[in-house]
Amino acid sequence: MSSRKSSPNLPPTFLPKDCEQQELGVAFFDFAPFAEWASSQEDAQIANFLQAFYALVAEKLQACGARLVKLMGDAGLVVFTKDAAEESILALCALTREGRDCARKFGLDAYLNVNIHFGPVLAGSFGPPGEERFDVIGKTVNIAARLGRRGVTLSPQAFRCLSAEARERFEKIMRPITYRLRS
Repeated sequence: MSSRKSSPNLPPTFLPKDCEQQELGVAFFDFAPFAEWASSQEDAQIANFLQAFYALVAEKLQACGARLVKLMGDAGLVVFTKDAAEESILALCALTREGRDCARKFGLDAYLNVNIHFGPVLAGSFGPPGEERFDVIGKTVNIAARLGRRGVTLSPQAFRCLSAEARERFEKIMRPITYRLRS
C-alpha cells in the first residue's frame, strides 16, 4: 500500500483506501479475574474454556447483527450500528450472564465486564501490509476502553440508543456519568 500525501506541510497519510468515518457502538469485554485463574491452569484447560467462550460470543453477536472485531484471550472488541444498538447492547448483557455460566463450567468464578460507548470512529482495513483486517480507531474506542466498572457499563451516548423500556434495566452512576445494568 503506498502512502498518499495529505498536504505539503503534513506528514504522509497511511490510511487505508477503505477507511471511513462511521458512527458506531463500540464494546470491550473481558473476564475478571481471568489472569489469576489462568496462571494456575494447564494451557489446554485455558484453551478449552476460551474456545467454548468464543463459540458463545459468536452465537450472541450473530443473532443481533453486531460485529466481532477482534479477540485477545478473554477480551474482545465489538462494534454495531445505531439500527442494531438496542439489540446489540441487550445481547451483550445476556453474554455477561451466559459467559459467567460458561466460565464456571471450567472452574473459573469470574464476571464478564462489558464497556459500551457510541460515537464516531475511523473504520477500515488496518494492519501491516498484506495482513490488514477490519478495525476501528478513534476517541470513541478509547472512551469505551476506559469506562471500566464491573458488569455492563454504558456511556450516556450508548444509553441514549436504548428505548425507554430498555433504559429501565440500567441505573445511573455519577462521576463520570455511566449506566450500569441493574443486578
